[in-house]
Amino acid sequence: MHISPEIEQKSSELESLLSGFRKRTLPPNTLLSYPQDADNRVFYLSAGRLRVFLSYGEKVFTLALLNPGDIYCTHTRAYVEAIEESHVHVCDLKNFSNRIQQHPKLTGIITRVLSTTLSGCIDTIENLAFRDVRSRFACFLLSQINNERQNTPLIINLPFSVELLAQSIGTSRQTLSTLISDMQKCGILERKEKGTLLVLDVAHLKQSANL
Repeated sequence: MHISPEIEQKSSELESLLSGFRKRTLPPNTLLSYPQDADNRVFYLSAGRLRVFLSYGEKVFTLALLNPGDIYCTHTRAYVEAIEESHVHVCDLKNFSNRIQQHPKLTGIITRVLSTTLSGCIDTIENLAFRDVRSRFACFLLSQINNERQNTPLIINLPFSVELLAQSIGTSRQTLSTLISDMQKCGILERKEKGTLLVLDVAHLKQSANL
Protein backbone atom coordinates (compact mmCIF):
# COMPACT_ATOMS: atom_id res chain seq x y z
CA MET A 1 0.00 0.00 0.00
CA HIS A 2 1.31 3.48 -0.83
CA ILE A 3 0.61 6.86 0.69
CA SER A 4 1.69 9.69 -1.60
CA PRO A 5 4.16 12.31 -0.30
CA GLU A 6 1.48 14.99 -0.72
CA ILE A 7 -0.92 13.13 1.58
CA GLU A 8 1.90 12.42 4.02
CA GLN A 9 2.88 16.09 4.27
CA LYS A 10 -0.63 17.47 4.59
CA SER A 11 -2.19 14.90 6.89
CA SER A 12 -1.75 15.60 10.58
CA GLU A 13 -3.97 12.56 11.09
CA LEU A 14 -1.33 10.37 9.48
CA GLU A 15 1.40 11.89 11.64
CA SER A 16 -0.70 11.18 14.72
CA LEU A 17 -1.26 7.62 13.56
CA LEU A 18 2.46 6.96 13.04
CA SER A 19 3.34 8.42 16.44
CA GLY A 20 2.25 5.11 17.94
CA PHE A 21 4.61 3.07 15.74
CA ARG A 22 7.98 1.72 16.89
CA LYS A 23 10.93 2.83 14.76
CA ARG A 24 13.40 0.28 13.37
CA THR A 25 16.49 0.55 11.21
CA LEU A 26 17.14 -2.44 8.93
CA PRO A 27 20.62 -3.04 7.48
CA PRO A 28 20.74 -4.36 3.88
CA ASN A 29 19.67 -8.03 3.45
CA THR A 30 17.84 -8.05 6.80
CA LEU A 31 14.49 -9.86 6.99
CA LEU A 32 11.66 -7.85 8.51
CA SER A 33 9.13 -10.68 8.16
CA TYR A 34 9.01 -14.32 7.07
CA PRO A 35 6.20 -16.88 6.48
CA GLN A 36 6.59 -18.58 9.87
CA ASP A 37 6.47 -15.28 11.76
CA ALA A 38 3.53 -15.44 14.18
CA ASP A 39 3.35 -11.68 14.79
CA ASN A 40 0.82 -9.69 12.77
CA ARG A 41 2.29 -6.24 12.22
CA VAL A 42 1.72 -3.21 10.04
CA PHE A 43 4.72 -1.14 9.04
CA TYR A 44 5.31 2.17 7.31
CA LEU A 45 8.49 2.59 5.24
CA SER A 46 9.96 6.08 5.73
CA ALA A 47 13.33 5.53 4.00
CA GLY A 48 15.09 2.86 1.97
CA ARG A 49 13.63 0.04 -0.10
CA LEU A 50 12.15 -3.35 0.78
CA ARG A 51 11.17 -6.29 -1.36
CA VAL A 52 8.31 -8.73 -0.79
CA PHE A 53 9.06 -12.18 -2.19
CA LEU A 54 8.17 -15.86 -2.17
CA SER A 55 10.77 -18.59 -1.93
CA TYR A 56 10.34 -22.29 -2.67
CA GLY A 57 13.65 -24.13 -2.50
CA GLU A 58 15.93 -22.46 -5.04
CA LYS A 59 13.05 -20.61 -6.72
CA VAL A 60 12.54 -17.00 -5.69
CA PHE A 61 9.87 -14.64 -7.04
CA THR A 62 9.62 -10.97 -6.12
CA LEU A 63 6.02 -9.87 -5.58
CA ALA A 64 6.58 -6.20 -4.86
CA LEU A 65 9.20 -3.56 -4.20
CA LEU A 66 8.28 -1.17 -1.41
CA ASN A 67 9.43 2.46 -1.48
CA PRO A 68 9.26 5.31 1.06
CA GLY A 69 5.62 6.12 1.79
CA ASP A 70 4.46 2.50 1.49
CA ILE A 71 2.49 0.67 4.18
CA TYR A 72 2.44 -3.12 4.34
CA CYS A 73 1.17 -5.88 6.61
CA THR A 74 3.37 -8.83 7.58
CA HIS A 75 0.39 -11.20 7.79
CA THR A 76 1.13 -12.95 4.50
CA ARG A 77 3.06 -16.03 3.34
CA ALA A 78 5.78 -13.80 1.90
CA TYR A 79 9.21 -12.69 3.06
CA VAL A 80 9.95 -8.98 3.50
CA GLU A 81 13.63 -8.04 3.18
CA ALA A 82 15.60 -4.79 3.13
CA ILE A 83 17.38 -4.23 -0.19
CA GLU A 84 19.28 -1.29 1.26
CA GLU A 85 19.40 0.33 4.69
CA SER A 86 15.78 1.06 5.51
CA HIS A 87 13.83 2.83 8.24
CA VAL A 88 10.41 1.49 9.19
CA HIS A 89 7.72 2.34 11.74
CA VAL A 90 6.12 -0.83 13.09
CA CYS A 91 2.84 -1.40 14.93
CA ASP A 92 0.97 -4.58 15.80
CA LEU A 93 -2.19 -5.15 13.78
CA LYS A 94 -4.61 -4.84 16.73
CA ASN A 95 -3.29 -1.44 17.82
CA PHE A 96 -3.25 -0.27 14.22
CA SER A 97 -6.94 -1.19 13.86
CA ASN A 98 -7.76 0.68 17.06
CA ARG A 99 -5.85 3.75 15.93
CA ILE A 100 -7.62 3.75 12.55
CA GLN A 101 -10.93 3.92 14.43
CA GLN A 102 -9.61 6.97 16.30
CA HIS A 103 -8.64 8.61 12.98
CA PRO A 104 -11.64 8.00 10.69
CA LYS A 105 -10.35 10.43 8.05
CA LEU A 106 -7.61 7.91 7.26
CA THR A 107 -10.19 5.34 6.11
CA GLY A 108 -10.49 6.99 2.72
CA ILE A 109 -6.71 7.09 2.31
CA ILE A 110 -6.35 3.41 3.22
CA THR A 111 -9.18 2.51 0.80
CA ARG A 112 -7.39 4.28 -2.04
CA VAL A 113 -4.14 2.58 -1.07
CA LEU A 114 -5.81 -0.84 -1.08
CA SER A 115 -7.27 -0.14 -4.52
CA THR A 116 -3.81 0.70 -5.85
CA THR A 117 -2.35 -2.44 -4.27
CA LEU A 118 -5.09 -4.62 -5.77
CA SER A 119 -4.44 -3.09 -9.18
CA GLY A 120 -0.74 -3.91 -8.82
CA CYS A 121 -1.55 -7.51 -7.88
CA ILE A 122 -3.78 -7.86 -10.95
CA ASP A 123 -0.96 -6.49 -13.11
CA THR A 124 1.40 -9.13 -11.69
CA ILE A 125 -1.07 -11.97 -12.30
CA GLU A 126 -1.79 -10.71 -15.81
CA ASN A 127 1.90 -10.56 -16.67
CA LEU A 128 2.60 -14.07 -15.40
CA ALA A 129 -0.49 -15.63 -16.95
CA PHE A 130 -0.58 -13.94 -20.35
CA ARG A 131 2.88 -12.54 -21.16
CA ASP A 132 6.16 -14.34 -21.83
CA VAL A 133 9.40 -13.18 -20.20
CA ARG A 134 10.35 -10.92 -23.14
CA SER A 135 7.02 -9.14 -22.92
CA ARG A 136 7.26 -8.82 -19.12
CA PHE A 137 10.74 -7.29 -19.38
CA ALA A 138 9.57 -4.86 -22.07
CA CYS A 139 6.64 -3.82 -19.85
CA PHE A 140 9.04 -3.16 -16.98
CA LEU A 141 11.30 -1.00 -19.18
CA LEU A 142 8.33 0.99 -20.45
CA SER A 143 7.23 1.61 -16.86
CA GLN A 144 10.60 3.32 -16.27
CA ILE A 145 10.18 5.73 -19.21
CA ASN A 146 8.68 9.19 -18.95
CA ASN A 147 5.58 9.09 -21.17
CA GLU A 148 6.30 12.57 -22.51
CA ARG A 149 9.67 11.52 -23.96
CA GLN A 150 9.04 8.12 -25.49
CA ASN A 151 10.06 9.13 -29.05
CA THR A 152 13.76 9.72 -28.37
CA PRO A 153 16.57 7.42 -27.18
CA LEU A 154 16.36 7.27 -23.40
CA ILE A 155 18.67 6.18 -20.61
CA ILE A 156 17.17 3.86 -18.00
CA ASN A 157 18.98 3.48 -14.70
CA LEU A 158 17.85 0.14 -13.30
CA PRO A 159 16.56 0.68 -9.75
CA PHE A 160 18.07 -2.59 -8.51
CA SER A 161 20.39 -5.44 -9.51
CA VAL A 162 19.85 -7.68 -12.55
CA GLU A 163 19.22 -10.58 -10.17
CA LEU A 164 16.42 -8.74 -8.35
CA LEU A 165 15.01 -7.53 -11.65
CA ALA A 166 14.93 -11.11 -12.93
CA GLN A 167 13.08 -12.23 -9.81
CA SER A 168 10.57 -9.38 -10.12
CA ILE A 169 9.57 -10.49 -13.65
CA GLY A 170 9.61 -14.21 -12.82
CA THR A 171 12.75 -15.45 -14.58
CA SER A 172 16.39 -16.31 -13.94
CA ARG A 173 19.35 -13.94 -14.10
CA GLN A 174 20.87 -15.99 -16.93
CA THR A 175 17.66 -15.83 -18.99
CA LEU A 176 17.38 -12.07 -18.44
CA SER A 177 21.02 -11.48 -19.45
CA THR A 178 20.44 -13.51 -22.62
CA LEU A 179 17.27 -11.51 -23.33
CA ILE A 180 19.10 -8.19 -22.93
CA SER A 181 21.81 -9.38 -25.33
CA ASP A 182 19.16 -10.44 -27.86
CA MET A 183 17.39 -7.07 -27.63
CA GLN A 184 20.73 -5.37 -28.23
CA LYS A 185 21.20 -7.40 -31.43
CA CYS A 186 17.71 -6.33 -32.54
CA GLY A 187 18.59 -2.66 -32.04
CA ILE A 188 16.08 -2.13 -29.24
CA LEU A 189 18.54 -1.61 -26.39
CA GLU A 190 22.14 -0.76 -25.80
CA ARG A 191 23.84 -1.80 -22.58
CA LYS A 192 25.85 1.05 -21.09
CA GLU A 193 27.74 0.87 -17.80
CA LYS A 194 26.56 -1.50 -15.08
CA GLY A 195 22.92 -0.89 -14.20
CA THR A 196 22.24 1.38 -17.18
CA LEU A 197 20.41 0.67 -20.44
CA LEU A 198 19.80 2.93 -23.44
CA VAL A 199 16.44 2.44 -25.17
CA LEU A 200 16.99 2.98 -28.91
CA ASP A 201 13.60 1.94 -30.30
CA VAL A 202 10.58 2.65 -28.09
CA ALA A 203 8.08 1.56 -30.77
CA HIS A 204 9.75 -1.86 -31.07
CA LEU A 205 9.84 -2.10 -27.29
CA LYS A 206 6.06 -1.53 -27.20
CA GLN A 207 5.62 -4.32 -29.75
CA SER A 208 7.65 -6.64 -27.53
CA ALA A 209 5.39 -5.70 -24.61
CA ASN A 210 2.30 -6.59 -26.67
CA LEU A 211 0.84 -3.13 -26.09
